[in-house]
Amino acid sequence: MLSVTTARVVSTILTAVTFPFLVRRLGVDVYGLWSYVVAICGFTGLVANPGLSTYAAQQVAARRHEAFQTVSDVLILRVLASGVAVVAVLAVASLEVRPDARFLLRFYGVAIALTTSLSLDYLLSSLELFHVQSLVLIMQQSLYAIGIFTMVRSAKDVIWVPVSIVASSLLTSAIAWVFLWREGYRFKFSIAPQRWGAILVPSLHYAGSSLMSTLYHRTGQIAVRWYLGEHALGLYAAAARLADVLRNFLSIVQTVMMPRIALRANSVNGLFRLARIAASVLVLFGIPLTVGAVVTAPVIVPWLLGAQFQEAVHAFQWVSLYMITAPAAALFAGTILYAMGRHHDYFLSTLTGAITAVVLYLVLPPLFGISGACVAFVLGEFGVALFAFLRCPPEVRAAAKTPLLTLAVISSLLMGAVLWVVVPRHLPPLVLVGVGCAVYVISWATVGRNLLKREVEGFA
Repeated sequence: MLSVTTARVVSTILTAVTFPFLVRRLGVDVYGLWSYVVAICGFTGLVANPGLSTYAAQQVAARRHEAFQTVSDVLILRVLASGVAVVAVLAVASLEVRPDARFLLRFYGVAIALTTSLSLDYLLSSLELFHVQSLVLIMQQSLYAIGIFTMVRSAKDVIWVPVSIVASSLLTSAIAWVFLWREGYRFKFSIAPQRWGAILVPSLHYAGSSLMSTLYHRTGQIAVRWYLGEHALGLYAAAARLADVLRNFLSIVQTVMMPRIALRANSVNGLFRLARIAASVLVLFGIPLTVGAVVTAPVIVPWLLGAQFQEAVHAFQWVSLYMITAPAAALFAGTILYAMGRHHDYFLSTLTGAITAVVLYLVLPPLFGISGACVAFVLGEFGVALFAFLRCPPEVRAAAKTPLLTLAVISSLLMGAVLWVVVPRHLPPLVLVGVGCAVYVISWATVGRNLLKREVEGFA
């Protein structure tokens, strides 16, 4: 059977392969326009699902069959909320001046609101149907990739991007419904407004955190388009998305760690050990990944995204810091605080990030252009990470101060210096990556081997 970890690895690899292909085919301006549509639909998606699926998943995990009356009520509420979201997205689309953007907003916004309203994928993990969840995850990403690779040949084919997303969502949702039915889960649909209040109150709390997260992730696309135009937006969106794709490889470890942290939340020693492992992984891989990305960006960015994105090199160098701040935010807020049930602190962390990012998005792009937007993007995640770190238990803060940090920084800087010398020699990109990895590994093998060995023995 497929494990969730394997499924996430496969999904991450498929994303890493699909993204450069899509960006090359759409080009700078159209990719920027598509990222703007996704950003707007991200906000209207909160209207379609204001924390309802999170609440339903928690109820099912705790009460199983007994909770399916709640799930039935949640489905009805999501259908009603999706109707409101459709009205909202049509209203926003009516204000759009570009006909192609208006069409994409209407099509994608309406389609994704209606298709996701009946989705039950989020219940699979609550019911411990992990093999089904893994299958659904891989199928969805595979179907999307097939749609992109077969249908998107130029910027004129941008409509096939939302079609691929919606089609893959519909098919995987149908699979989830079939498996739940086969497992004996039955729904009891009825219109009972007297039960909705008990569902909406806690759901809106989760919706608040989702809104804050969407603000510091999506506001940049809107601000850059307003201030700088579609071309600048395409460069910014491609740079930010490339950094996010690379960051996803670090997030796999944190996804595996969250349920274990939840189980050991009341054990000081267990919590310390798991937090130390997660922090060590972030330090060992996040820092060299960031340094390597900054130094090799003039080669890597046009190699992956195409020569038309040469202007995005500088933006990617700024946004590369996201590969440290985002995993740190995910570790301290999305993994530790959330898994420990400290949802109030989690919300305040996302609120801090949202305020930081929105203020900087309003101030920095007019002054510093795309670079200012990239700085705002990075500092929004930094705000989340810093606040969450300060709200973590003392043993977690102590565990995060891993002794590997100093040597990881030194080894990464040494690797960066070597790459800085090698880059002008016009070596193939994969050779550059190999050189960087070799220098980093050799520096650890010669100087940090004993330290790393002691840390690994401490994890055992």
